[in-house]
Amino acid sequence: MVKQIIDHSVKDISSAVILLVDDDRLNTAILSKAFEQFKNVFSAHSGEEAIEFCQKNLPDLILLDVMMPGLDGYTTCKILRSLEGMEDCPIIFSTSLSGIEDELKCWEAGGTDFVSKPVSPKTLLKRVEVHIQLKLESNKLKHLAIYDKLTGLRNRRFFDDYYKQQLHICQRSNTDLSLVIVDIDHFEDFIGIHGQPEGDSCIKLLATTICELLHYPTDAAIRYDEHKLVVVLPNTNLRGAKFIANEIINKYEKHAIPHPQSARGIVTVSTGLASFATTADEVDIFNLAEQRLKSLSNESNCISA
Repeated sequence: MVKQIIDHSVKDISSAVILLVDDDRLNTAILSKAFEQFKNVFSAHSGEEAIEFCQKNLPDLILLDVMMPGLDGYTTCKILRSLEGMEDCPIIFSTSLSGIEDELKCWEAGGTDFVSKPVSPKTLLKRVEVHIQLKLESNKLKHLAIYDKLTGLRNRRFFDDYYKQQLHICQRSNTDLSLVIVDIDHFEDFIGIHGQPEGDSCIKLLATTICELLHYPTDAAIRYDEHKLVVVLPNTNLRGAKFIANEIINKYEKHAIPHPQSARGIVTVSTGLASFATTADEVDIFNLAEQRLKSLSNESNCISA
């Protein structure tokens, strides 16, 4: 599943992942020793190795040699910048070249900074510490921008971009995309009786329930508004979405949270579903799922698709 609850707060920089890229193994060995305060220092000895590493693991900083056989540092940097998640990773070039044109090539290739060889380990260490700290601060700000503080789920801002992205993918690849909108029934009445803190607990429990039911890498749960959550299910047809919706309802309502204004005397949820493959081309599946949810007319424990 698209990971829902992540702590991107600024942490001890010693846990940062650093990748040293240099064809000279002696250089990487010396730098690894200089960076011994960091717990996760890795080495790659070619541009190809660096790219392969970053396709599997996202580093917090890369120290990249310019002059290497095969892919040089400039070409390697350009390729690294094109990888998902590598747009903001600090890349510090290490070079023995000292001309203005060489410096410009570092910036043009997507470098964040550069140091000249021979490198002073203490100076380099300070630069690395500063760049990692800035990276972690940036991660924290990004987290605050797209995550809901109460539940840890992504928020509506994330949904707008992710939904468009997944629609484009399913249209291009001729696959399906389903949405499940989940709403807590009579939520305002519940808050009026029990108060906002209890209402918040209901929302958090629903978020946890949904997350436990999502298993695929691209599945995502989003808090769309106060008591409405949206589940995005790429490569899932309407039948699969109905199964997820039933599981959400059954698992959540097993908690039997008392609610005197509900017909069943407990907090219930309703769902509205739609899938791309079963919807006319001109109809937006989010709007359709929302219409189906509204059509339930406040009946609880229902699925509309």
